[in-house]
Amino acid sequence: MTLRHRAGRPHRKRPVGAALVLGSVLALLAQPGLSPSAGAVSASSGSRASGPKASDWQSYVETPAKADVCPTAVVRTSGTVAGARNLLCGGSGGTTLTTAEGGAAASIVLDYGKEVGGLPYFTVSARTGTPSFTASYSEGLNYVGPSGDGSAPWGDGDSARSDSYQVSSTGTITNRFVQGGERYEQITLTTPGSLTLGKAGIHYIADRTQAKDYGGYFVSSSDQLNKIWYAGAYTLQTDLAPAHSLPGNWTVADGALDVGGSKLNDGAGTLNSGTSWGDYTSTFQARIQLNQAGWLVRAQGAQDGYLFILNDSSDSTGAPNTLQEFDLHAGAYTSLGSVPLPAAVAADSWHTVATSVSGSSLTVSLDGTRVATVDTSAMPSDAVAYPAGTVGFREFAGEEASFKDLTVVGSDGRTLFKDGLDRAASLAKFTPAGSNALPSVLDGARRDRAIWSGDINTEGLTDYYSVDNPEYIKQSLDLLGSRQLSSGFVPGALAPAAVPHLGPLTPGSTTTYSASYSMYFVTALAGYYLYTGDHAFLAQEWPAVQRELAWNATQLDANGLFATKGGVDGADWDFYDSDKGGEVSAYNILYYKALVDGASLAAAAGDASAAATYTADAQALKTRINDRLYNPATGLYRISDTQPTGTAQDANALAVLWGVAPASQDAAILAKLKTELWTTPYGPLPYSRDAGYSELISPFVSGFELQARLATGDTADAEALLDTEWGHMIAPGPDQTGTLWENISSTDGTPGLGAGASLSHGWSTAPTSALSGYVLGVQPATAGFATWTVQPHPGDLAWSQGRVPTPHGDIDVRWTAQQPGHGFSLTVTAPRSTSGTIAVPVSGGNPVVTVNGRTVWRHGAFTPAAGVTAAHAGSGYLYLTVGRQGGFTVVST
Repeated sequence: MTLRHRAGRPHRKRPVGAALVLGSVLALLAQPGLSPSAGAVSASSGSRASGPKASDWQSYVETPAKADVCPTAVVRTSGTVAGARNLLCGGSGGTTLTTAEGGAAASIVLDYGKEVGGLPYFTVSARTGTPSFTASYSEGLNYVGPSGDGSAPWGDGDSARSDSYQVSSTGTITNRFVQGGERYEQITLTTPGSLTLGKAGIHYIADRTQAKDYGGYFVSSSDQLNKIWYAGAYTLQTDLAPAHSLPGNWTVADGALDVGGSKLNDGAGTLNSGTSWGDYTSTFQARIQLNQAGWLVRAQGAQDGYLFILNDSSDSTGAPNTLQEFDLHAGAYTSLGSVPLPAAVAADSWHTVATSVSGSSLTVSLDGTRVATVDTSAMPSDAVAYPAGTVGFREFAGEEASFKDLTVVGSDGRTLFKDGLDRAASLAKFTPAGSNALPSVLDGARRDRAIWSGDINTEGLTDYYSVDNPEYIKQSLDLLGSRQLSSGFVPGALAPAAVPHLGPLTPGSTTTYSASYSMYFVTALAGYYLYTGDHAFLAQEWPAVQRELAWNATQLDANGLFATKGGVDGADWDFYDSDKGGEVSAYNILYYKALVDGASLAAAAGDASAAATYTADAQALKTRINDRLYNPATGLYRISDTQPTGTAQDANALAVLWGVAPASQDAAILAKLKTELWTTPYGPLPYSRDAGYSELISPFVSGFELQARLATGDTADAEALLDTEWGHMIAPGPDQTGTLWENISSTDGTPGLGAGASLSHGWSTAPTSALSGYVLGVQPATAGFATWTVQPHPGDLAWSQGRVPTPHGDIDVRWTAQQPGHGFSLTVTAPRSTSGTIAVPVSGGNPVVTVNGRTVWRHGAFTPAAGVTAAHAGSGYLYLTVGRQGGFTVVST
């Protein structure tokens, strides 16, 4: 699947009315109280400044301009290091590390200036002997050391945070696996001798959407808020893995394709072309390095096709000198037999393997001798016949083999494919085991490097408002939904290399992670549909939504509330805490949201009956939540029925954000949260100290509180929360990476899990969407922005401007909050194919509002104007219903 690039996107038409935007910008600069110079000031300073030039916001974008990333500074050296700065960007001449016998190891620590990630490489220009060196990686400066920082990822990437290399010749050494997130790199010469490096760098493999290709942007009079917005956008980018970008377990070494064993994808990888090939002969050279060599023909991906496994004479699996034959379907193996080899196959020796597929006959030859023939018309009943398909290789954990000189010739003698498999470029022609066939959104750049459904709820919004590459979100949701269990439970996490669409639903009742993360699949899908209007994908996933909500319904207890069981399905975002069992408020509020979203998806899918059922179920659940889980004595929702003491940030913020709490209680609940949890200088605690849970500050959960405060008009406290929690993460210091952290220690403000914490974690990026969606004020009202709302929440800001991409074209917004008594100016340019509501802040007893110079509101009465069909006042705003005109300049005085 190819990601959409901004140039040439059919849905990225520039909006009609660009001249209106330019005219309104000039008009705004002429308004009283504005300086003609571009500038940025603190949101709390009260200073006024004009907006920037159109391109000024691009200076905040942190995306590397090139895929080859070089270090920008030397942090320190130890031992004997000459020419240390020559490794920096633009340097030349080489850096020489020398370690004497019995002396201190030579070492250099490099700084890349911000979070980067990919495949580290080192160019050796000179050496003495065969020295060994290690390279270790760290996101934060405090954790630099010989073994790097913290735990390695489980989803994708290098299994350690340091790698060792023995240098036998000059040339470039490229690490085999991804080091996904690091700012600092330590290189240490561990054996006596000298080593001269001409270059050290990282082949960056995450999303590299450049500023000019960002779908959206945000900029305001607060430099800090601007930095937070773009830190969130870049954090997301470091967590986006383009299709086929992960190197997997295959590499090219010594002139051949080295296929290492893997449990991911069951170790199989296939050619990216040829799925329609019918009859052909595949020929290659194979060298078994450990136990077996496996290959596929007529494959329809890594989980479907005919598989052959050649066991060498030293095979430890129990079948030496044997050819095994399998039908592989949806990842399941059906044996088609096995035959002894005519001669022993020694390890580390090259052999010619030819496999001919013709009709229902499969014939395998080894070194020119026919070994076996399989008749696929007489297979076991559980096997699947494949009339066509491509070729591939397969090595499971504990196996390794090399392959070269692959040729595929059709039955007519035409060469269908030919490659020596001896160059790095050969890898790009395959989807190796351990690689991602689809674009994926990961939770963190370094850890866990996995697809998590709960995280997608935040990451998706960040994507839609910034880089606007929703294919990452779509394909990740597709992968999760395709691995749904027969019970209806959708897994909460998967490795990006997991294979989608294995066939029938996976047997079982619960699997990866928890009930809450299973429900998050529905809410993330609903968010994707709301922002993209992708009806075809909704139709595809609608059965999965129904099955998930059906499973949820089976978990209701006698009180009609969703109940979890500790140790089974009660885990949540705070993975370091014990599971929560019983009637957990946050889980029930999430279930309510899933039902509400399920009703919306049902209506869009044309299933009116399901929509009515889910709506009724949601309302009944809401009543039960408020009857049983709300504590009138404290004015807050309990953590659970089994834990009546303590205050939970997630339950109460979500109750306000998602409308479970009565609107009349919103302000009181948020005020209580501030009193109970805003007790550290680095952000709110997720639970009060009497609850017994970890006191690590969670930007994921604080993101929900941020949205809840903005949605209810508590802009002042939302700004304070942004300044305290996210401002701390971007402040200069040893852990500043230009990206946002997984969590924060409430005691000293360091990363909450120390060396194990992820310092570029997508679930912490809520400010990016909140600033665009609430402060700038642009949100979809119906799917795909067919209708929309623009309602700024200016707070202390002097001005803001930005762009929000939609499937119909961009919505451009610029507003200026002038001096008290001088009103508010707002310019909106939207695609003519859409309509919406513009809400402009008003104050005083008799506001006057004009649209494009025509008065539409005076003395509480509405006068229609071109494109403006209705208006009403309420809660400090005048709401204007606007039609399909395109551009509107609204001024309230």
